Amino acid sequence: MRVQLVLISAVALLAACSNSEETKTAANGEPAAATPAALAAPEPGLWQQTVSGAQMPQPMTVKICVGETAPGSNPFNAPQAGVTCSENTVKSTPGGAEFHAVCNAQGMTVTSDGKVTGDMRTAYKVDITTKTSGPNVPPTMAEMKMSVAAKRLGDCPAGVAPNAVVQ
Repeated sequence: MRVQLVLISAVALLAACSNSEETKTAANGEPAAATPAALAAPEPGLWQQTVSGAQMPQPMTVKICVGETAPGSNPFNAPQAGVTCSENTVKSTPGGAEFHAVCNAQGMTVTSDGKVTGDMRTAYKVDITTKTSGPNVPPTMAEMKMSVAAKRLGDCPAGVAPNAVVQ
């Protein structure tokens, strides 16, 4: 369970820093790469995301209601309170996108690098490498490789807010 919580935290940190206005500048003070207007965003609706990785005893699947993506923002999730990111870049690549983020929360620093592939209307895959540092980070969690396979299931159920997990 501790492994799953740390993995969820790492993915949450990545997701959290994806929309923050603080993430538009790299640590060296130079402008970070802006999210290209042509960068595809997941189609709004109900998505099933399955997270897997070597440190996980079994894949974890969640259903999330994805809303419209604000122009110029990273299309993968909304920010979370208490998380700041000193770096956040997303760039289009043939067949998808690549991202790099350095985020801090609860005394931990998580550096994430990844690639996104897929059509974003029906399915996509994210391969992520995270490096976590800070007090109480177990050695097995210092560097992790994860994959997220997502597929669109349809429209969100009535009354469910964007970014809400659906049971």
